[in-house]
Amino acid sequence: MTGPGDAAPPSLRVQTVLYRTPAGAMTRFAEAVAAACAGARRAGAIRSASLWIGDCSPEPVLGAPGGGATPLPADDLVPGGIDESRYLHFGANLGSAGGHNRLFRTMTEDLVLVVNPDTYAAPRMVTELVAGMADPTVGVVEGRQLPLEHPKAHDPRTGDTSWASGSCFLARASVVRAIGGFDTDLFFLHGDDVDFSWRARLAGWRVVHRPTARVLHDKRLSEDGMILAGEGELEHSARVRVLLPWRYDRRDLALAALAALEASPDALSRRVGAELRARVDAGDMPEAIDHDHAVAQFVDQDYADHRFSYADV
Repeated sequence: MTGPGDAAPPSLRVQTVLYRTPAGAMTRFAEAVAAACAGARRAGAIRSASLWIGDCSPEPVLGAPGGGATPLPADDLVPGGIDESRYLHFGANLGSAGGHNRLFRTMTEDLVLVVNPDTYAAPRMVTELVAGMADPTVGVVEGRQLPLEHPKAHDPRTGDTSWASGSCFLARASVVRAIGGFDTDLFFLHGDDVDFSWRARLAGWRVVHRPTARVLHDKRLSEDGMILAGEGELEHSARVRVLLPWRYDRRDLALAALAALEASPDALSRRVGAELRARVDAGDMPEAIDHDHAVAQFVDQDYADHRFSYADV
């Protein structure tokens, strides 16, 4: 792959995975990302851009049947800036990780932008993400979410960070191939991006945050300053609190998290705890990696040092 200053700029694939996403929201998403791709092409950052949309919804959001990759007419959903677009209705809820992995199978581009459909790209988002790849040691570049910026810490000089949020990150295709994409056996929705990033770092790549690569992400806060999450998100994040430290050779933390779930007054937490206890008893837990604790970070219930909390008062 060549960098943004070389004679042949890289090709880019944009991937997003839907679940009951309103069609109007998809139009807004596609218009913004196409404009960001057009700007990146004018800047010489990329030579081409494709958009691949995977749909985990029970019924097709965009009206196409299940089966093969259906072309989307440029004047129907995707305006100028995108050379090729494809839509796949999976016919099953594969989760974010599974949906992206299914799309990865056909990837021929140099770079892939993994991004949520409930986002709106700033005009220079793609240009800035690709600029973050100028150093060949960088394998993953994370965008900056607004208006609720992720509080995860990063080095203000180099951008190095523990992991990149799957809401918006750019990865080299070579990284995806080397680590095998997301781990769908362990992570359905939450934790997949943390694990992807840590395995990329174990393979020798850097993961960096790019503050100038801005993306608007539709997140809301509760009255007590916590990011609002649905029941499904809470369930999967509870599961990850045990699975992630177990995988990264911190069984002590995993068992402590499991005990907390089992003792929780919350019925959902206890249900997840019972499921995971059964897995532990059956010997059905992941094989540990990162025995030297070279990349994994466990800070309270977070997976990196945080610069602030939205619940700070």
